[in-house]
Amino acid sequence: MRRFVAVLPLLLAIAGHVSAQSPTESTYRRGPHGLEGWTLSRSLYGRSTVDVYPYALVIARDGKIIRRIEGGPFLWKWQFWAAGKQIVYETGPLHFGLLCNLADLATGKELASVDCYYELPAHAPAWAAALEAQP
Repeated sequence: MRRFVAVLPLLLAIAGHVSAQSPTESTYRRGPHGLEGWTLSRSLYGRSTVDVYPYALVIARDGKIIRRIEGGPFLWKWQFWAAGKQIVYETGPLHFGLLCNLADLATGKELASVDCYYELPAHAPAWAAALEAQP
């Protein structure tokens, strides 16, 4: 407990930098039926060009934001799925763990999740395989 208390001010200072910094938007990616998406990124340490990581996915239709998906804590890659009715995305920390998630675009509800830190098994869902095949 003593170690945690000593580290807590440092963690709060880092969190303050992350929350106070303006996010950087990635290039917009077009999808089906007027959809487009992009990620929001921030520096972990308050520097604008060093250590910038994507933490959220924003989806819009015809210029209006319809969904925002937060990473856990980061959102590494994503794509539209099922003719734009669903989103698949990879989320996880900087090291040692990744989850591939399938979410319903209309509700934002997570429909399925697969551990994708290691190589996917042969029987993995098509959506997870497609996401992992993405560069």
